Amino acid sequence: MTLPHIAFVARLVWPVLARDGRVPVVGGAEVQQTLQMRALQRAGCRISVLTQDHGQPARVDCDGIAVHRIPAPGRRGWPGLRFFHPRLSDIVRLLHRVSPDLVFVQTASEEVAAAALYARLWRRPFVFAGASDRDFEPGALPGMPRRHAAAYRLGLRAADTVIVQNQAQQALLQRLLGRSGHLIQNGYEEPGAQAARPDGIVLWAATVKPLKRPDLFIELACSQPHRRFVMVGGPEPAAGAAAFFEGVARQARAVPNLHMTGHVPFHEVGAWFDRAAVVVNTSDYEGLPNTFVQAWLRGAPTLSFVRPESAPGRTGTIACADVAQMAQRLQELLDDPAAWQAASAACRAHFDAHHTMEVAVQRYLDVFAQVSQRRGGAAPASQEALP
Repeated sequence: MTLPHIAFVARLVWPVLARDGRVPVVGGAEVQQTLQMRALQRAGCRISVLTQDHGQPARVDCDGIAVHRIPAPGRRGWPGLRFFHPRLSDIVRLLHRVSPDLVFVQTASEEVAAAALYARLWRRPFVFAGASDRDFEPGALPGMPRRHAAAYRLGLRAADTVIVQNQAQQALLQRLLGRSGHLIQNGYEEPGAQAARPDGIVLWAATVKPLKRPDLFIELACSQPHRRFVMVGGPEPAAGAAAFFEGVARQARAVPNLHMTGHVPFHEVGAWFDRAAVVVNTSDYEGLPNTFVQAWLRGAPTLSFVRPESAPGRTGTIACADVAQMAQRLQELLDDPAAWQAASAACRAHFDAHHTMEVAVQRYLDVFAQVSQRRGGAAPASQEALP
């Protein structure tokens, strides 16, 4: 069987994929996409990527993955219409030049509309994958202008297939669009990861922004001054993000048992997970955080306010109602070696059963084969020369 040429449209993936520490961006969707690209490439797929201009050349061979730079919009086009041209039209034109067999997007963004338009015009399959529960909720989307959100919704409706991360997203998609989604839980791999130890740090790792609720982790650290807490992450690339980050940093500096690292390139983050006894997530909502699978791979239990399920009752995290309960659960785990060992073994078993890249990539390949068959077989040969 000939495996497809897949084009990922992923504006912010360059820093993770290319291990470019100069660009202070690390997003969960970008980590997932990088893992997916490399696993699909190993399985025999040809991978192309469209990503925004971070100062890299127009086309880069990244370990066999062809990375194409989306031109910066600059002052091209007409004022008031630049959202459509050149912002969206550049993506459509670049996809036409790359000519993939299938287009894949995993972020709620206006790029979804551009990918859907290309797929409709040139009769290619288009697959969208959710990265957060909010991707499938009606109404406004956090941090996304109304016009961008409207374009995303149109593109989502046009997707041939939608992939979701958990049961909540599956139910939300059914209510929003009246269609089912393929449930594929995040896969993960990290050669050299160290097994967790109960005498390690309490770790929080994420982009420091309001929806991640870093203030609650600071509150948790204050409640247990005898333990070591570490917060890993930098600001998001958005207006006002630096001011929010500095406000959180000021709060953190006032807590003696809390260390805040600032931005850490993704390829260096694993060293902090290697030191963790417990990993904490304080977000109000998520999809399936990469920090969970990074922790579970090592046998580090996770405490969170979210409980993503692959089936009723099947989840690897210890869900808490509020900070007080989270503090209580943390104390129970770290004060009782037997309780920590049991939780560690359980989350490692959950990872092995549901989150290896071998499991994830086979499910992706099955979905891609189904959608390609519905489209009537393989697309014409690519117009792009092989590297």
